Amino acid sequence: MVLYSGRVLVLTSSSRHVAHGVVVWYGKPWVVPLAVVRTVGVVLLAIVILFLEMFLGVALLVVSGLTVFLWTLVAFITIWLLSLFDLLLYFVSHSYVLRQDGLEIRRGIIRLHSFVVTPSGFGDLTVYQSLSGRIFGYGELTVNSQGERHTKLSLVRSPFTTADTIRDIMGKPIVRVEDHV
Repeated sequence: MVLYSGRVLVLTSSSRHVAHGVVVWYGKPWVVPLAVVRTVGVVLLAIVILFLEMFLGVALLVVSGLTVFLWTLVAFITIWLLSLFDLLLYFVSHSYVLRQDGLEIRRGIIRLHSFVVTPSGFGDLTVYQSLSGRIFGYGELTVNSQGERHTKLSLVRSPFTTADTIRDIMGKPIVRVEDHV
């Protein structure tokens, strides 16, 4: 725990000291709900298509050494794996780091793009949560900086709690005190 301006902020297990200050919150896109939804969608569609193949009597026809039934299964497994690979790439290539001196949004795998919003440049924060986001507990945060830049943090777990933490850190004015000697 860290005492910050009279409030207690609970740090995640990934809280650590780094060169730019103490990490207050570290987040990655929460892709688990989308993986579950995509899996269920692919399975349901595969069941419907396979049922139609059996109903029409084409499921056992042999095409290039395999039955149509098996070709359909191979196609749906490929579609499912590609959709999960897309989520995995998104998870690996995005991270969000909130420190006491700013919010950093990192994107990319080979080429890293990093954007930092400092408390002095922070404008406001918008939270959007769809119906599925409300069910599974994820949402989208949009950070608006004073330079009219809109930066989105997608698939954030517990978006309202995270937004409160970001507002606590970013909403405080920075006051510098000089020593008069």
